[in-house]
This record gives sequence, C-alpha cells and structure tokens, in this order.
Amino acid sequence: MLKELLLVMNKVSLIALLVVGLMLGAGTISQTQAQSSSDESDEKVSITMTEYSDYQCPACAYFYPIVKKLKDKYGSQLKMNYKFFPLNSHRYSALAARAAQAAKNQGKFLEMHNLLFENQKQWSESPNPGPTFVNYARELNLDIEQFRDELNARETQETVMKQKKEGRQAGVNATPTFIIEGEMLSSLPESFSEFDRIVEQYLNEKKKES
Repeated sequence: MLKELLLVMNKVSLIALLVVGLMLGAGTISQTQAQSSSDESDEKVSITMTEYSDYQCPACAYFYPIVKKLKDKYGSQLKMNYKFFPLNSHRYSALAARAAQAAKNQGKFLEMHNLLFENQKQWSESPNPGPTFVNYARELNLDIEQFRDELNARETQETVMKQKKEGRQAGVNATPTFIIEGEMLSSLPESFSEFDRIVEQYLNEKKKES
C-alpha cells in the first residue's frame, strides 16, 4: 500500500514539474517572439536624408565616405536622396552632375556617383574631364553612344538645374547640405560618430511615433 502511494505521489510530482516546465517554456517563447516582433518593427522604421551636393566640392568629397558608411550601417532604415547642386564657382561640377544623370538613365547612378567622388582630384584638375567621364561610363559597361548623347542633352541639363532650383527654394545655399525628415541640419557634423548620433536620434524619434 505504501509503495503504491509513493508511486502515485511520484507521478503527481512529475506531472506538476512538466506543467511548470511547459508554462515557463511558453513564457520564454512568448518573450522571444515579442522581442523578435519588436526588432522586426524597428527594422521597418526608416528615415529619409536628402543630400544636396556638388561633385567638385572638396567638402562634399570629405562627407562622401561618411555618408556611404552611414548607409552601409543602417541599410534600408536610412533612405538617401542625392540631389544635384552644382556651384557656379566649380567649373566642371555641372558637367559631372550631367554625367551622373546620364548614368542614372541607364541604371548606374550610384556607381557613377561613387567614381566621381573617389576620383574627384584627378578629373577636377583636368583641362577637359569629358573624356574621363566617358571612360567611367565604359568601366560601368554603359551604352557609350547613349551616354555621350545624354551627357549634353537639354533634358539632362534641365534635370540638373531643376534640382538646383528645388534646393534654392528649400533654403540651400552651400554644399553639402543635408535635410533629414524635412529638417535641414543647421551645422555640419564634424565626424562619422557625430553624424551617426544625429541619424540615431532621428531614428529613435521615428520609432516612438510608430
């Protein structure tokens, strides 16, 4: 009789342990799912940053790797809009902008954008950078005849100047100028870490709103 009683008690204890284990496991899974859901929600939050830039501007060249690093870090959370704002003081900036637009017409804007900034010193000191831009187009496997035609086409020039006009209307008067979520940065960050903190602040604010 005692053995049977002990056996029943052991079974009850085992069942109780199993029930507790299942409850704890369910709680852990629930917490994990909640955390995963929160992480996925955060990843869906994004902000938009518009950069008005001049390809011959030394300050723009300084910020080029910083912006690229920010984009690499935040991915889809940081949506970039690159806008042309060629300054009259830079002889070849408008031509470089047209080269970027002509490449964009063939789906290679970002690739040309990168080449123009990474090689700024070389082409900006050239007496005639046009052939250099054509060589960049060749490197990118663009249709060269189409690129040549569109480089100086009226439509291309109008696109560049339209973006510059939009910049002026938004209050842009220097390059680079950054506008995040519709707010223009009053002063330029001095380093990647400083810019990173600014982007993080805007993202956190957006997360609170969502």
